Amino acid sequence: MLAAGMAAAVPAAATTPSAVPASVALLMVLSVAAVRSESQPVRQSVLLAELLFVAVAVKFLGLWPAPAAVAVIVAWWLAGRGTGEHRWAPWLRRGRWTRDLPWLVAGMVVVTAGALAAWQRLFDGRLPREYVDAARGQQWWIIVLAGVAFSLLNAAVEEVVFRGVLMSALSQVLGLPAAVVLQALAFGVLHLHGVPDGPVGMVMAGVWGLLLGVLRLRSRGLLAPYVTHIAADATIVVLMLPTLTS
Repeated sequence: MLAAGMAAAVPAAATTPSAVPASVALLMVLSVAAVRSESQPVRQSVLLAELLFVAVAVKFLGLWPAPAAVAVIVAWWLAGRGTGEHRWAPWLRRGRWTRDLPWLVAGMVVVTAGALAAWQRLFDGRLPREYVDAARGQQWWIIVLAGVAFSLLNAAVEEVVFRGVLMSALSQVLGLPAAVVLQALAFGVLHLHGVPDGPVGMVMAGVWGLLLGVLRLRSRGLLAPYVTHIAADATIVVLMLPTLTS
């Protein structure tokens, strides 16, 4: 139950306002369970979920992924206080880069780009309104730089949260197979109002999160999933740029 709750707590930080009371109640229950837990990764995951919720609720921190980045940095700092080393280190490593890994990453990038292009064409996919409003009136080079920054930062934040902290904690509670599935489920729920969005977007993001989780296991680190994630976010930026002027 604790593991399933953690999988729901992270995306709850970015859902609709109507979900706030249920999210607060869930986080309170998780906090009590985390205090009683002897697993340090579980406690860190719940702490990160709480910080994500607060960061997104504080509107002046800006659009995603800026609030999530602030939450991750604060959680990272708290994890290292008084220990002399950060306990996130066991999973925060680049991993190995075998001969077949570049081909696997390249294949995932191509398939992901094709899936996103098909989603946009079939469902008239667009950026969330707040991003369109923020880009309106800006010069093209500022929009391009913002797109590059988004791709780099969003990939880093989401990989740290889902394939990093959350997957590590879930593996301690339920083992690796369940951890890969649950983090993918949470990643899919996060995209209900993301890109791609809606029920179809949730399924697409969930399947992709599952593949990224397997990629992390195969590479034994976050570098390969991070590179793949950057490519996907860059594809979204390229596909969505025309919607900023329409």
